[in-house]
Amino acid sequence: MNLSVNTERVKTVAVTASLATWLVVTAAAQLPDTRFDSLLWCGKRRIPTPNWRFFGPNPGVKDSHLLYRDVTDGKPGEWKEIPITRDRPWYALAWNARNRSPKALFDAVQGIRARAAAAGSEMGPVVWSPGYVLLSRYIQHHLPHTDGATHSQFLLMHSYLAAPENREIEPFFVSEEIALPTTGTPRPETLPTAA
Repeated sequence: MNLSVNTERVKTVAVTASLATWLVVTAAAQLPDTRFDSLLWCGKRRIPTPNWRFFGPNPGVKDSHLLYRDVTDGKPGEWKEIPITRDRPWYALAWNARNRSPKALFDAVQGIRARAAAAGSEMGPVVWSPGYVLLSRYIQHHLPHTDGATHSQFLLMHSYLAAPENREIEPFFVSEEIALPTTGTPRPETLPTAA
């Protein structure tokens, strides 16, 4: 009996089986309950699978809002909203370099929210957090202020749709009054806008 083996066919079957196995393992690695993670990561021969669980299973349902107001002669002014997100151009799906600044603001807001929830009524841990320092410096040096204003303050809020016609607003943090630089104090250079 003479068996001839077609090596090209064996290679094709081996590659197809490997890719199909990798596809199934990748799909299993995306399950929210992480049931198969211990099997995928055990031993020296770890199966390299991408992890796209960043988007779920709990999608964001609230919009973040950043507002600030100036304090002139000890009297607070009106709140002004700072837009955190911008309209995206059509090519942003592939290249969205302008998203870095809004992403930094969004991350600062989320960091302050988490720190404020953990600290309760204590302001100390929140004031020294990186997000608070970033927002304070941004408000001090990069936003327009009322003439004669000596201090500024920021407010963080969430909004979400409770019903189709009803938008709920939930303030969750008000900063301390932040001293504004005097006219003689040099301002840091404005950060360049990404293309």
